[in-house]
Amino acid sequence: MLYFIRTLLIWLLCLLSVLLHESGHALGYRISGGKAEGKIIAGSGPKIIGTPKIIFLLIPFGGYFIPEEEPETNKAKLMTYAGGPVVSLLQAVLYGILCFCIIRFIQPENRLYEILFPVSSFLLYFNFFQFLFTVIPIRYRIICRGFESDGLQILHVLQHKESDKPADEAES
Repeated sequence: MLYFIRTLLIWLLCLLSVLLHESGHALGYRISGGKAEGKIIAGSGPKIIGTPKIIFLLIPFGGYFIPEEEPETNKAKLMTYAGGPVVSLLQAVLYGILCFCIIRFIQPENRLYEILFPVSSFLLYFNFFQFLFTVIPIRYRIICRGFESDGLQILHVLQHKESDKPADEAES
């Protein structure tokens, strides 16, 4: 039973981690001046549940934020693309702190330790690798076939020397 509880908790929290990563993109978009809403898809595979703005898929790997309007400036694009990896790194740090606190303050014989420590350890690594695999500039070949990593999208923006003005202002 304990194994089932840990597995279910890890699955749910991994899906939540992917949702938070994609929400980081949405937050970066909004902070950079994005006026329109967007849609967040967390996970891959078959749909579990969803609303018009957020959709959860079965496998807690992959996902994306789809803004209704594309960011116009390089700064807005950078903030949108970087928001997800920043949130994943913050989650990894928080789970690392939680692991440290669990080791320090809960006895290993305690039933709570048997649930919290393996779950938080797994999520520490999950979020660290989610950060790592999204900032490395690659084109995905397996889970999100054909999609570019956040790092590759950031690299594309940095390679373009567009002005920091929206397209309609740049023409005048």
